[in-house]
Amino acid sequence: MTPAPDNATRFPFVTVLAALGVLFVFLGLMWLATQKQNPLEQPKPDAADAKAVEPTPDAAAKLDEVKARNAAALDGVGAKMSLPEAHGKLLGTLKGPTDKLPFPIPEPPVKK
Repeated sequence: MTPAPDNATRFPFVTVLAALGVLFVFLGLMWLATQKQNPLEQPKPDAADAKAVEPTPDAAAKLDEVKARNAAALDGVGAKMSLPEAHGKLLGTLKGPTDKLPFPIPEPPVKK
């Protein structure tokens, strides 16, 4: 098909200018990204700052501290019942005499 004679095709100046504008903005942002320092990287400490850096805690000591806090939370600090008592109560409700699964005889709740 040939275009109509009154509809003359012109060069798309606006489209070319927009494409060039996007290209230069992209190149500018890429240059900026390569020149800017990465904010996630920690700067290396100087010799004077090396003394001010705190030593890292021992992993075993940290693990013991976390275990102690967890045990305190489970054993009644703010809890309504201790862990063994809650375990016994839960198992007593889950294992009934009419269960068809091969559960052992229901365990009675642990009393203090």
